Amino acid sequence: MKQRRLKIFAASAILLVAMVFLVLAMTEKTSVLHFTPAELVANATENDKQNLQVDGVIAEGSSTWDAANFKLTFAVRDRESSDTVNVIYENRLKPDNFTDGGSVFVEGKYDAAKNRIVATKLTTKCASKYEGAESTSSKKGSS
Repeated sequence: MKQRRLKIFAASAILLVAMVFLVLAMTEKTSVLHFTPAELVANATENDKQNLQVDGVIAEGSSTWDAANFKLTFAVRDRESSDTVNVIYENRLKPDNFTDGGSVFVEGKYDAAKNRIVATKLTTKCASKYEGAESTSSKKGSS
């Protein structure tokens, strides 16, 4: 009877350790560090070859779209400084509301030597679109 309890306890301990290991391994793989362009430039060497997320503004005049090869290149500018990070987004369609000066969230692998992110995910937000809808509804409510 004692030996059976010991086997059950050992098997339970092994399963528990395996589950904890899997949770920690998956959390590390899916967690993404978040930066502004200024923070990333300041800590470039520490974040080299890391998967990370950067948010900022699409720098004016920096974007080029190669429709034949589905290749979008641009620079993300910090909202409060002139620091920028270059981005290359390949093999995917350009988002409809992608415009210079618009807000953008980029996720991908950072290359410090080139100050470039090879993006795997790109999300844009058109602030004027939302501000226009908000101001229209506030005008209706004040009438």
